[in-house]
Amino acid sequence: MKNFEMTKSHFAYWKLIVEGILIYFVICSCSKSGSIEGGLLWEISGNGLQKPSYLFGTNHGMSEHFLDSIPGVFEAFNSVKQFVVESDFTRPRKSDSLKPVNIYLPPDTTYKDLLDEKELAVLDSVCLIYFNCLSEKVNLNPNALITSLQLGMIKRQSQKWAKVNPFLKIINNRHVSIDSKLMRLAQEKSYPIIELDSEEKMEQLGLRDYRILFSSDDLQFKAKELVQSIMELQQDSLMDISKKMVQAYYEQDLSQVEKWIFHPKLLKKEKSELFYNTLFVKRNIFWMDKILYSIRKTPAFIMVGAGHLPGKNGLINLLKDEGYVVKPIK
Repeated sequence: MKNFEMTKSHFAYWKLIVEGILIYFVICSCSKSGSIEGGLLWEISGNGLQKPSYLFGTNHGMSEHFLDSIPGVFEAFNSVKQFVVESDFTRPRKSDSLKPVNIYLPPDTTYKDLLDEKELAVLDSVCLIYFNCLSEKVNLNPNALITSLQLGMIKRQSQKWAKVNPFLKIINNRHVSIDSKLMRLAQEKSYPIIELDSEEKMEQLGLRDYRILFSSDDLQFKAKELVQSIMELQQDSLMDISKKMVQAYYEQDLSQVEKWIFHPKLLKKEKSELFYNTLFVKRNIFWMDKILYSIRKTPAFIMVGAGHLPGKNGLINLLKDEGYVVKPIK
């Protein structure tokens, strides 16, 4: 059997999906300060704007048909002149323009070298399910492997949730997602596509290979943390929390999205704060310059993961701090 491998292009595509799905992963049970009451679509007006722009919290893993249940979303989209997104996943990327991301174990190293028998048995059990091979055939390093397994576990569990509510299933085909539907509409209307993220900033924040998920650079220590995370993910309580997060989005209740977006059963408290500040707060602040420039120039529809909207340092409050009127569309 050949080693399980992932090309850079596959990893880049997969990474975008994982970044979206990470809004399901819940790291801290208490709501952050600055709780937001409202839905998924918000109007931005005032502060000298001639026409309103709109802020929309997406779910990267939900079917495009869910858009039909969001009040005013198509009217808002049709009223603007540009589309602002985290990243334009339809744009071809030059491989030589990206810094290489290390997603592999060192040569001649396997997880058998890094784990004891009990730990290895845990890792082997999930690798058999998701990769159809033992861990010795998986050459992804802990950074890449944990995000891949997290996504696989949540997707697998969501198939059970979908028996009650089809919208709770995390879709495997990105082309039928909410994001793709709005991207197609933007292209049909010839809207300029404005990207908020940049490769340089993602690299600077350590988000291109999720180094932030681990508390040490020691490979063996990372491997043991990987196993611990797998064991926690396998607990029914954590999956129930993940379901509540998806359910909150389905119910279009941003206050509940905020409540369940972080929980200590996935990451330890110190990692929780670091992860939240990096993935959400720092990116939100970094994004604000582009968002402000865009809406001052011409009306825009801004689509980001729903986890970026609420909270003291969420985009809703950051826009209000700049003097804009931000109100939910109901």
